[in-house]
Parts: sequence; structure tokens; C-alpha cells
Amino acid sequence: MESQVIAEQVVIAGMIVLTGTVGSWAKIITEQIRYAISRLVFNITLPLLIVTTISRMEMSHEVLVNGWWALVFTVVSILLMYGFGKVSSRLFRLPNRSAAVHELHTMFGNIVFLGFPLIAALYPEGESLLYASIYYMVSSFMQWTYAVFRLKGQKDVPVLDRFNNLLNPNTVAFAVGILLFFIQFQLPYLVYQPFRTIGNATSPLALLYIGATLAGTNLKGILKRYDIYVLSFNKLLLIPFVLLLIINFFVKQVGIDFGDMPGTIIVLETAMPCMSMIVIMAKAYGAADDLASENVFFTTVLSLLTLPVVYFLTTAV
Repeated sequence: MESQVIAEQVVIAGMIVLTGTVGSWAKIITEQIRYAISRLVFNITLPLLIVTTISRMEMSHEVLVNGWWALVFTVVSILLMYGFGKVSSRLFRLPNRSAAVHELHTMFGNIVFLGFPLIAALYPEGESLLYASIYYMVSSFMQWTYAVFRLKGQKDVPVLDRFNNLLNPNTVAFAVGILLFFIQFQLPYLVYQPFRTIGNATSPLALLYIGATLAGTNLKGILKRYDIYVLSFNKLLLIPFVLLLIINFFVKQVGIDFGDMPGTIIVLETAMPCMSMIVIMAKAYGAADDLASENVFFTTVLSLLTLPVVYFLTTAV
């Protein structure tokens, strides 16, 4: 039954992505509109979705324990992706501009524009978004510190600049949501309902953005890049599977208390396609942004097939 749900959600997501692609081809979703959608999602709808979802959760020992282990396994996930990215970039002897993009795209997935909508659809209960937000916080920390360092070079980036971007509407929303969760304060209905309604627009807007982004990708030469096949296999299948084995080992053999749902969410977040923000960062810092665009396109298309496989593995292993 759950496998059918994720298959349906992937198909629905694919249809919305396709709508965004067609809208871009038809010049309805222009570059300016696409940029506006990304800012709308990142600065308004997603923060409101996070704060309204987390603040409505009921505190329990199970949620606190699962949240702690979600944090631990998120760190494990990031370390795994870092290691695989380093090894594979050296295997192909990629030049520095390309190696930086390859490594970072192995590490960072589209958890905002695809991960959150998928998780919210699969697990409508508020608890699920807590674990997804924990993953986002760790990934965001690494993105605006290590990723900036890797793209630009340590000596060229002041320490404060590496941390400035950590303070954004989503991290603030997470902090506010966690605070309201711990004090168990319920937002008044006339505040909660309009904020929640706006937050629910995150999923379709984010997927339209992905579709519009894919429409502008240059397909020439993608299929001749052997490194993109390894990147896709590592990012979409191998690393999530290794992480799943690690989680199952600690749950079954060591006996830690970690629920199936938070474990599945961490694995699915790990299996997200390459992060679109890395394209923008690569362009800003002089890395291979053309390769980054191709990575996003190729892995996003493949993820419509691999995400159901990864979800099935989480229930079978």
C-alpha cells in the first residue's frame, strides 16, 4: 500500500515537473518568474510550512529520541556522500572546477524543492517534517560553510561570510517551530490557518520550479560524460543503500530505538537528486556551472525512477 503511495506521489510530482517544463518552453514561466518562484518558496511558503507543522507536534519521548538519532544518521549520511564524492572525482581525475561540482553534487541533494514536497505527501503527520528539517539544517550548515570553501578556496572567504547564509528564513522557521514545540504553544487558529494554507503551496510551486529549471538544460554531451553515470549511481542508489544498511545494523544488532518512519525519511533525503542551488553557487564562484546544470537535469529525471526503488528497499531490507 505504501509503495503504491510513493509511486503515485512520484507520478504526480513528475506531472507537475513536466507542467513546469512545458510552461517554460511556452515562455509562460520566464527566467524572471522562475527566479520569483524560487524566492517565494525559499523565503515564504517553506518557512511557513516548517513552522506550522513542527509547532503542532505533540512532545513525546519517542519524538525526542527519534530526533536525536535522525541528527546522528544525517551526519553519517553527509560523511558518506563526502567520501564517495572525493573518491569518484579522483577516480576520473577531474580538473578542480569540475571536481568541486562533482563532489558537492554528491553531497547535496534537492531536499527543499523535491525532498520536502515528497516527504509531506508521504507522511502528512507533522512529525515527519521535523526529521526532514533536521536533515535540512545539517545539510544547510555544510552547504554554506564547506561548499563555499570548496568552490572558492578557504583563504578567499572570510569566516563570517561562510556563516552569514545560515541565518535564513528556513533556519529561523525551524528554530521558531522547535521553540513552540518545546513549550507546546499552539498558534491561534486565525494565525495558523492562513499560514498553513500558504505553506501548503510549497509543493506545487517547488515542483514547477524544478520543471522550469530542467527546460533550460543543454542536453548535448550529457550522455558522453562517464562521470555523470557514477555520480547518479552513487547519489541516487548506492549511498542511500549503504546508509540504510548502517541504520538497520544499529537498529537490529546494536538495539537503538529508532523508528521506521524517521529512518526512511533520512534515507529518502539522502537519495534526492543533485541540488539546483549548487548550479548558482558554481556560477558565482567560477566552478563548472554548465556541468552542474547537466547533473541536476540527469539526476532529477532518473530520480523519478530511483526514489520508488529506494523507498521499496527501506521496507525490504
